[in-house]
Amino acid sequence: MEEKKNMHAGHRQRLLETILDAGLDKVSNVQALEFILTYVIPRCDTNELAHRLLDKFGTAADVLNADWEYVAEVEGMGETSAKKLHLFVEIFDYYTEQQLAKRYVFEYRSDISDFFEELLRFKPVETTYIVGIDASNRVRSKIKLGTGGINSVGVSTHQIAKFVTSSKPTYIFLAHNHPGGKALPSQQDVEGTAVVRTLLSSLNVPLADHIIVGIDGVYSMEHETYFREFRTN
Repeated sequence: MEEKKNMHAGHRQRLLETILDAGLDKVSNVQALEFILTYVIPRCDTNELAHRLLDKFGTAADVLNADWEYVAEVEGMGETSAKKLHLFVEIFDYYTEQQLAKRYVFEYRSDISDFFEELLRFKPVETTYIVGIDASNRVRSKIKLGTGGINSVGVSTHQIAKFVTSSKPTYIFLAHNHPGGKALPSQQDVEGTAVVRTLLSSLNVPLADHIIVGIDGVYSMEHETYFREFRTN
C-alpha cells in the first residue's frame, strides 16, 4: 500500500513539473484534467478517473461546465469532489473579472469589445451583467444580475438601485451573451433593455449601451451594429 502511495505521489510530481515546464495548454486533454483533479482528490490515481470523465463528457471544459450531479455519478468522484471540481469555473470567472475591473478604460470601441468578449464569450449559459463606468471612462464596478435570458433573469429594481447607490457610476452598460447563438438582439432583449433604461433614467444614470456577445461577435444595441465580428470557421 505504501509503495502504491509513493508511486502516485511520484507521478503527480512529474505531472506538475511537466506542466510547469511546458504549460497547461501544451499537454494532452487527459493530462490537463488529471492535473486539475489532483486539487480535488488529494490521494489517489486521477489518471483513470480523468479518462472516465472525458469518455462521458468529451473535453476538460465539458467536464468543468457539466452539472455536478452528473459528474458525481462517475465512478471515483462522489458528491463532494464533483462540487469542488465544478467550482473551478467560478474560480476562473472570479480571476477574470478581477483582472478586467483592474485594467479597463473605455476609450475606443475596441476597449468595449475586449472587455465584454473576455467577460462573456465563453460562459456556457446565458448570463447578464450591469457594469458601472466612472467619469474617466474606467470600469468602476459590476454585478451579475443572473443567468438565463434577460427576461428569465428578470429586472431586479432593488438590485440595480442598490448597485447604482453604492457604486455611483457616471453611466452604465448592460450586457449578456447568447451561448451557441448569434449576437443579434431578440424581441425579449429589446423589451428588457427598455425596462432597464427606464429604471436607470429614474435614478439619473444613463444606459450607455446594451452589449450582446454571441458566437459571431460583439453587438451594440445602441449603435445597431457589430463592434467586433468573430471568425466562425
